[in-house]
Amino acid sequence: AALSLKMSRTTLPLPSMADPSYAAVADDAAMPPPSQRSTMFRWAVVGTLAGALALLGLAGQYGVSNSSRLRARETAAGLKVAVEQVEDKAAEEAKVPGSAAWWGKAEWRAREYLKGMEVKDKFAMLHGQNDKWPYHRHGYAGYINTQLSLPGYQAAYTGKGGAMPLALNDGPQGYNTYEAYPGSATQFPALLAVAASFSEQTSLMYAEAVASEFAAKGANVLLGPDVEVQRAPLTGRSFETISGEDPYLGSVLVKPFVQTIQKHGIIVTVKHWLDNNQEIYRQTMNVELGDRAQHEIYMPVFAAAFEAGAGSVMCSYNKVYGSHACENEKLLTTLLREELGFKGYVVSDWGATHDAMRSAKAGLDVEMQGGPDDQFHKLAALVTSGDLTQKEIDEKVVHVLTAMYAVGQFDGKFPQPQAYIGKNLWDLDKANDVVISADVSTDDHRGVAMQTIIDSAVLLKNEGSTLPLSTDGKKIAMVGKYCQQKMDKSYTQGSVYSGGGSGYVATKEAKVISPLQGVQARIKDAASLEWSADASAAAGADVAVICVAAHSEEGWDRKNLTLPEAADLVSAIRKQSKNTKIVVLAMVPGAVTTEWAKDADAVMVLFMPGEQVGPAVAKLLTGDAAPGGRLPVSFPEAEEKRFAQEQYPGVCPPPDTWCPALQANFSEGVLVGYRWNDAKDVPSAFAFGHGLTYTEFEFADFEAKCKDGKATVSLTVRNLGSHDAAAVPQVYVGFPSLKPALRQLRGFRKVQVPAGKSADVSFDLSDKDWRFFDEKKNKWVSAMEKGETITVSIGASSADLKWHSDLPCGGGGAADGTKENEETKHETHAAKKDGHVAKKEVGAKAAETKQKMPTKQEDANATKEVQT
Repeated sequence: AALSLKMSRTTLPLPSMADPSYAAVADDAAMPPPSQRSTMFRWAVVGTLAGALALLGLAGQYGVSNSSRLRARETAAGLKVAVEQVEDKAAEEAKVPGSAAWWGKAEWRAREYLKGMEVKDKFAMLHGQNDKWPYHRHGYAGYINTQLSLPGYQAAYTGKGGAMPLALNDGPQGYNTYEAYPGSATQFPALLAVAASFSEQTSLMYAEAVASEFAAKGANVLLGPDVEVQRAPLTGRSFETISGEDPYLGSVLVKPFVQTIQKHGIIVTVKHWLDNNQEIYRQTMNVELGDRAQHEIYMPVFAAAFEAGAGSVMCSYNKVYGSHACENEKLLTTLLREELGFKGYVVSDWGATHDAMRSAKAGLDVEMQGGPDDQFHKLAALVTSGDLTQKEIDEKVVHVLTAMYAVGQFDGKFPQPQAYIGKNLWDLDKANDVVISADVSTDDHRGVAMQTIIDSAVLLKNEGSTLPLSTDGKKIAMVGKYCQQKMDKSYTQGSVYSGGGSGYVATKEAKVISPLQGVQARIKDAASLEWSADASAAAGADVAVICVAAHSEEGWDRKNLTLPEAADLVSAIRKQSKNTKIVVLAMVPGAVTTEWAKDADAVMVLFMPGEQVGPAVAKLLTGDAAPGGRLPVSFPEAEEKRFAQEQYPGVCPPPDTWCPALQANFSEGVLVGYRWNDAKDVPSAFAFGHGLTYTEFEFADFEAKCKDGKATVSLTVRNLGSHDAAAVPQVYVGFPSLKPALRQLRGFRKVQVPAGKSADVSFDLSDKDWRFFDEKKNKWVSAMEKGETITVSIGASSADLKWHSDLPCGGGGAADGTKENEETKHETHAAKKDGHVAKKEVGAKAAETKQKMPTKQEDANATKEVQT
C-alpha cells in the first residue's frame, strides 16, 4: 500500500493493463504525465485494497478477533466502491479531447498496433509519397500510404483493416482544390474574420462547415489552422491567422475550431511552429528572440490547441536561434514535447526539411511533401548504419498512430467516401477524381460563410447614424471597381475577396456574389442605384458606397499599409458634394491606414470575406443584420513607426542590406500589437477590440470579488438603442511584473442584447491571468504570490476602458490598506516544497489539514477514518 501511494506521487513506470482507458502502456513506453493522476490513484487504491485483503487472510491464519476481521472486510468493501468510482471517472476522462486520459488511451492503442507493423510500413508512415503513379499524391497536398507492404499496394479502403491512408490538404479556410476543380468547395471568409468575430460560436460553426467539405473530399488531415500571433502588420499571411495580434484571443477561438474539426475524424495540423511571422525570405531567414516573448506571445495559442487535442503540428520554414525550425531541438523537443506535453506528430512544411539526421534527432516525425529526393527516404539507411535506432523510428510512428486513434480514424469517425470502398491504389485514381472533383458546397455552407462575414464585420465609424441606410426614394451610388470586379490579373495568387497562397480556395466567378450584385438583389425601393469605377456615379447621390480592397498572399509581405484608391475616391466624392453621405466598404487582409476616414461618414471593414460578400454586405447596409465584429488587429496611424530595420524585416551581414540570410531580432519582446501602443503611448487610429454597431451600449455596475486566490469580475451591459445587437465587453489585466507591457487581454464575451434590455456578464480569473514568464528562473511566476497589485480593467477596446479596479486578493487589496470588499477574503498562500500544507476544497469552503500517522491508541478508529 505504501509503495502504491508513492507511485501515485511520483513518475515511476506503471505495469501494463488490459484496459486501455487507463493509459498504462507496456514495455519501455513513456510514463504518463504527472497530470494523469487517475491511473496512479487507482493503483494506490488497489494496493491498499490488496493490503486490506492480505490482513483479512492473516487474521484468519493467526486467530485475530472477529471484530478485527469485520473491520478488514468493511475496509475492503469501502475500497472496492472507491476503485469503481475512480474507474468510472477515468473512463469519462478518456472521452474528453485533449485530456491526459484521452491521449493515454490513444497512445496505448498505438503501441499495440505498432507491434504488428511491418518495418517497411513504419518508414512509409514518416514521409509523403510524391513519386510516379500510383505512388503520387492522388490530388491532395500530401498523401501517406500507411500500409505499403500490403499485396497489390492495397489501401485501407479494401476492407483489409488497419490504418487508413492519410490524405493531407489545405487549408483552414475551406478545401483548396489547387485550381484543379475551382468552384467545388465553398470559399469561406479568411480565418482573420473568425478572429474578428470574437465569438467561440462562430469559430465552431465555421469549423463544422469546413470539416464537412473535407470529409466529403476524402481528406482526413486538415493543414490548419494558422495560429501565429501577428507581429508585423505587413506580413503576407496576416489574413490566415485565427489569433490576430493577441494570444489570448487566439487561444479562446482555436479550441472550438480544433475540437469541431477532429470530432469528424479529421486530424488538425496547427501551424506554423514557431516564430513564422513574416513571409519575405521565410525559407532562409533567422529569428532571434527572448524566452519571455516566446512563452507569453508566440506559444500560448499552440498550447491552447494542444489542450483541445490537436493531433498534429507543422514546423515552419524559418530558422530560430540559428537553426531551421524542422531540425531545431529546442523547438521540437524542449518547448513542444517537454514543456507543452504535445502527444501528436510533427510534420514539416512542404520542403522545410534540410537534413534527415538532424531533423529526426531534433523531433521531426513526418516529412512533406516526399518524393525520391526527400530527406526521410534516408531513414532506413540511417538505422542500418546505426546513426538512428529502430526505437527512435518506432516513437515517431507511435506519434502518428496516436493522433489517428485519438480522432477516431480506427473507429469509423472519418466517413470513407463510398467511391473509395473496395478500391486499391492501383485503381484508385478514377474513383479519386470523382471524390475530389465533386461539388461539396451547400446552401447551408454558403449560409455559414455569409453569417461569418456578418459576425466579423467591423464598423469603425458611423457618424450621424449613417448606417443602416434608409433606402426608400434615395439615390444610391456604388463607387469603385471592386464593387463588381472579382478577379484582378495583377495578383499572383488569390482574388479580390480572398487572399492568395495555400489557404486560397479557388472558385468560379459565377459563384462569387459581388457587393454590387448583393445590393442590387436586396434594394428595390431606391430612386436610383448606379455604379461607376470612378466617382462619377456619386454626382447628385444621397449616399455613395465606396468599395475598396487591399491584397496579400503567401510568399511575400505587403509593401505598405495603404488602402488603394480609398483616399482618391473619398476625396473626389467629397469635392463633388458635401452633402452626400459616404460609406467606405474596405475588404482587407489585415491592418490598413485610414487617413481618408476623416472625410467619410461611415467605415466598415471586412477581412477577406470570400464568395458570399454580396449578400452579407446587402444585409449589413440595410440593417437586416448588424455588424458584430471587433478589430483583431490594431489599425495604425499613417505615420506610425513601429520597427527598426533590425526588428523588421531584418538585416544582413554588411555590406548587404537585403539577402536570403536575413536576421530579424524580435527585440521588442512582449510589446506586440496594442501592447506596443500602450507602452509607448502611441495611440492607434483604431484600437484592438474596437467595433461599433447599430446601437449604443452602456457598461455599468462593475464589481470585483476574490476567493481562494481566484477572482470574479462582473458588469451589466445595457442596450440603450432601438436595434438588437452584440456587445463585446473585454477584460484586461495588468501588474508590475508584466512591464514593459501595461495590460493584456484576459477575457471577452460576445453578448446579444435586445433593444432596451440588459445582460449581466461575469468573468472568472485565476493564476494564469496574472502570471508572467521569468527568464532568470525559466518558469512561470504568479504576480499574486509575489504580492503585486493586480489591476483589472473592463472596456469596449484596448483603448476604451470604462473601469479599473485593483483586485482585493492581490497586493493592492486589504494587505496594503485598500478597503476590503465584505464578500472577499484576502489570503496569503505559502508554497511549501514538500507539500506539508495541503489545501482541500469542500463545497464552497476551503479547509487546511495536516496528515499524521495514527498512534497505537488511535488504531481503533483507523478503519473508520479510511472509509470516510
